[in-house]
Amino acid sequence: MRKTNRRLTAWATALATAVGATVIFTGSPAAAAGGGYWAEGCNVGRSCIWLSGGRQGPGGPAWNVIGCGYQTIKDHYDYGDANGYSFDVLYADGRWDRVERGTSRPLDPNNLVTGVNVLCP
Repeated sequence: MRKTNRRLTAWATALATAVGATVIFTGSPAAAAGGGYWAEGCNVGRSCIWLSGGRQGPGGPAWNVIGCGYQTIKDHYDYGDANGYSFDVLYADGRWDRVERGTSRPLDPNNLVTGVNVLCP
């Protein structure tokens, strides 16, 4: 009986590890550490970034940022919409792009976004 329990425990541990690795390597896009939500589009009053490569978050391809100031994000995005305040998109290599209020613009889809800074008055 003990041998069977050990085998079952070993099998369950191996399965959990495989599932965890699958989530890590094929997981859903990273979300902001601050506030925000996934949507099909950029909602009124929001600063938004769109996942690169046609990828989808749990609720759509656009991350709608809630709030002002800096929020950590780690993924690749290819477009920004400022339906609310202007915001800066910060990249891993130290560069950044600004999306001015009321405008949209392409972002660098090959550069890892490390954060956004929403510029509220």
